Amino acid sequence: MTEADLKDRLSADVRDIEATPELLGRVRAGGARRLRRRRLTQLAVSSVAVAALGATAITGRAFFDQVPDVPAASRITTDQYQFLMGGDTRGNLADDKAYLRQVAAAWKKAQATTYNKQRGVYDHLVGEPRVYWAGDTPGGRAAVIAQYSDLRNHANVQLNYEGIQTVAGFVVDDKNGHPTVVADVYPDGGQLTTGLVATKGANRTLVVLDTGKKTGWSPERIYYDDGTSSRKYTPLRFKDGVSLVNLPADVRLPAVEVHTVPPTGLTDQWLANAGANAGGEPTDRVVTHRLWEDLNGASWPMTDGAEGLAKKAHQTLVQATMRTTDNFYGAADSSWAGYGVSANGSAVYLGEQQLDRDPTRIYAFLRSTAGKTQLVSGPVDRQSGLPVHLKLPDGQGWAVARKDGKLSYRTGGGAWSTPRDNALLVPDGSDVQVRVEAAGTTKLVTLR
Repeated sequence: MTEADLKDRLSADVRDIEATPELLGRVRAGGARRLRRRRLTQLAVSSVAVAALGATAITGRAFFDQVPDVPAASRITTDQYQFLMGGDTRGNLADDKAYLRQVAAAWKKAQATTYNKQRGVYDHLVGEPRVYWAGDTPGGRAAVIAQYSDLRNHANVQLNYEGIQTVAGFVVDDKNGHPTVVADVYPDGGQLTTGLVATKGANRTLVVLDTGKKTGWSPERIYYDDGTSSRKYTPLRFKDGVSLVNLPADVRLPAVEVHTVPPTGLTDQWLANAGANAGGEPTDRVVTHRLWEDLNGASWPMTDGAEGLAKKAHQTLVQATMRTTDNFYGAADSSWAGYGVSANGSAVYLGEQQLDRDPTRIYAFLRSTAGKTQLVSGPVDRQSGLPVHLKLPDGQGWAVARKDGKLSYRTGGGAWSTPRDNALLVPDGSDVQVRVEAAGTTKLVTLR
């Protein structure tokens, strides 16, 4: 199960409340999934004013006088969301009292259904909730609401921080136009939720909080034929404490990322309501899982005479696919590997890898007899009878694969080669066809 699969399943279990980013971090740290993690940078947040909803602001000594049992050392020293407390509500709906009441009601309702309820996050709320920002966007109304809570270790979870901390909710209109909390968060020392996606009809608006840092957004990771990848970030401009970006129709929500600019390492900012199927995202655009999850390091010979490559085929492929031009959030490595020898004697290793929430991609790693190495990459073709077919460089043919399939090839309409199970190296030529026998059917695939 990939990170995207786990997060979507958890989200479904708690209805409209998105599983917190910290939860995935704990699961990942426990080794439940085969994800490589690089490094996590801490986001420094500057204080930004926000507003009280239906209550007088309680700050400083007067505030702490209400919670005398909280040790002074734990009083908002690690509060990642403290910048959401204090000041006037921002946004063009700041004076819409009816809407603000609806947001507050949605916040209260969410506390009874969220996974964080089991953690005791809302057992000791302090004071009244405050709306930091409320606005009307092309994607519909949206708001960010916050409240103090006296966090204490709970039977169901050991919190990273205890004491008075700020908890927050991210609110959008549901399909019936009612404000609904799509994510609720508390300080955990890890990722910071800094925005959300609001959706209305075909319009989707990215709303990003102003944390006092230069920040940019990226619509997608760009993949190159040589196996590397990178992101390009457009700087965000903030007004009234947020930046609004109307997302183009072809942007996949799971691929959107927010990062401080210039970016260094992986981002530690999270977007609410931007996961698979959020806002009616078409299913065929959010497929992220690997082709074959259950093979547990299977190795498939693609040619004769490659026995010496079998023992380290999977390890070699995983090490090779770590080559990227920047640090990515996480990678789901291939559960299988093909290996063989090409026409010029190069060792060839074939497999897949999934980065972030992107669709899995195919990678081939080649090492020549002189020690020269190359990495090439291409997309998976899930609609084909041959989902893995990748052209190799320098006229070395094609690497193809289909789990539980018998594969053979011919060129120029000639005779078919001897069938091989699961994976195959196909020599270069004209009018190249692969015959795929699988699941009781036979399909012919032309390689171009």
